[in-house]
Order: sequence, then C-alpha cells, then structure tokens
Amino acid sequence: MKILGFDHVGICAKDPKAMADWYIEHLGFTLHSVGNGGNYFVESPDHVLIEIMVPMQGHDIDAAEPAIGWKHIALVPEDFDAAVKEMLDLGVTVTSGPNYREDGYCTFFFRDPDGNIVHFAKWKDDRGMFRK
Repeated sequence: MKILGFDHVGICAKDPKAMADWYIEHLGFTLHSVGNGGNYFVESPDHVLIEIMVPMQGHDIDAAEPAIGWKHIALVPEDFDAAVKEMLDLGVTVTSGPNYREDGYCTFFFRDPDGNIVHFAKWKDDRGMFRK
C-alpha cells in the first residue's frame, strides 16, 4: 500500500473556535475552513492542517466520557479501497467504516497496534482535500 501523505490531524477542544483562534493568533496558522458540525480547520505556514472539533464519544480508548486532546491522524492512501482491504486483512480494530458519502468523500477509521486512531481519507479528486 502507498500513502500519499497526511490529510490532517484531529484534536478535540472544549471550544473549537477559541482553540482555532489561539493557533491563528499565537502560532501563525490561518483559518482554512469551517467544516460540518462547527469543526475548524487551521493551516500551518507549511500547509499542515489541524481539525479542531468538539469532544466526541467513541474516539477515546477505554473512556466512558469524551475527552479533550489529540484524536486521530488522517492519511490519504493512493488506493482507498485496496488500503481498507489490506487493513481488514491485517485484522485491525475498526472504529468506523468504510463510509462513502455522496460528495465523493470516503472515510475508514481503525486502531493501530497501540490503540491510536488512524483515519484513511479519500476525496473525489483522490489527492486529498488539502493538497495544494
């Protein structure tokens, strides 16, 4: 399997807008976009994206309540379906998907060997939403 690169890193924040503003004001990020559900995407000067979202149930290992902090890394595989199949064949723990939206966006969330969440992202142009 070939990974083309990072799409984004996701974190949960108590107040996503305030957190996005902090990254913009203090770390030189810019606002890239505001996504569904009020998720903020901020972009570093070298075009790395952070998705800042509200706390989510089901994103935390062994946690009864949603927690604040880093949640997932999103990677763009060259061939989404083949990458999903390869992970399924490896027997990874799937947390969601594969999911296929009408707008061409596809997701697959699974856990790495230490339980961290990895997110495969596929956009209709196969390059990733955030590629320049």
